[in-house]
Amino acid sequence: MLAMDIERLYSDRAKKMRSSEIRELLELSQMPGVISFAGGLPNPNAFPVEEIREIVNRILDEEGGKALQYGPTAGLKEFREELVRYVGKEGIKAKLENVFVTVGSQQALDLIGRVFINEGDVILVGLPTYLGAINAFLAYGANLVGVPLDENGVRVDLLEEKIKELRQKGENIKLIYTVPTFQNPAGVELSNDRRKRIVEIAEKYDLLIVED
Repeated sequence: MLAMDIERLYSDRAKKMRSSEIRELLELSQMPGVISFAGGLPNPNAFPVEEIREIVNRILDEEGGKALQYGPTAGLKEFREELVRYVGKEGIKAKLENVFVTVGSQQALDLIGRVFINEGDVILVGLPTYLGAINAFLAYGANLVGVPLDENGVRVDLLEEKIKELRQKGENIKLIYTVPTFQNPAGVELSNDRRKRIVEIAEKYDLLIVED
């Protein structure tokens, strides 16, 4: 029996996918005797195991059937309502329909790519930026354009220059991707003035901002 050539059936999108550096780092971190400083892994001794066990047991006792059942795609309504109240304390006027719960930020980045990115669309990112976002956006054919960082985060003066340059070339810019707090991997924090300026630039050029 001949082995089937599965690769010839791959979609164009699948052919563009590449191995995840994060996955490889995590695999290495599981090797005996390895203490990894590369993957951002927390100290397992810091995990509140007993507190989590108590919470899980209480949920199973009180809401076991509901907790183990399929739930709505957007997330548990009660949880989303609590998130709306929480962000409301920060002055964010969100509604229930504005909140979508994902399984970590990586799923959110993938959904953003699926919903917003066409082949060749430009995404402006910090230079350097988060590997997980790079992989998620490249899988949808995005053209990632880097804007250098300094000790106060992304250089917003260079950001606007880059937007003007790309627009003159006829490039279709979709969004600005930023990790403003403890930027991964540089570790810098975007200053308040620059945060405000990024919002102003996005409004001026009609761009989305994705804050990770």
